[in-house]
Amino acid sequence: MKAYLIGLLAALLLIGCADRQEDAEKLGQEVMEEEAEAVDTMAPDESVIDSSAVEEVGADASAVPEGTSSLAEAPAGEGYTVQIAACEDYEYAQYLLDQYRRRGYEPYAVKFVHEGQTFYRVRIGSFENVAEAADLKAELIDKYSIGAWVDWKSD
Repeated sequence: MKAYLIGLLAALLLIGCADRQEDAEKLGQEVMEEEAEAVDTMAPDESVIDSSAVEEVGADASAVPEGTSSLAEAPAGEGYTVQIAACEDYEYAQYLLDQYRRRGYEPYAVKFVHEGQTFYRVRIGSFENVAEAADLKAELIDKYSIGAWVDWKSD
């Protein structure tokens, strides 16, 4: 009798977990759709950082710390990109670039200064539409469990 009750309890738990998993997947899909819509409606000129403070790393030798090699240059043109990190440490940005190159991507970094603090935005890709960028973002999150997001890039 105890075995029967334990089996019945286990079956009920499995059914409940399956329903929760289905609900979680549905909610995740809704969030991704809303996020894609929000990025799609974002105007390219809605920049938080003053564009005069942004420069591509690798564009000139003064953009990188002395004694280090330059970071990868951004692809030409405007469009959407996937940002995988924004870090203060030049060496860590270089590490991320090397890591994602080994994984088969073509990452690049953009140096920017905000309120006197230097950051390196590590990004991958240049896409004409937000859907392509969102696909890459989903792939990166799924494969590497990182906090990536779609952003607008310009020359």
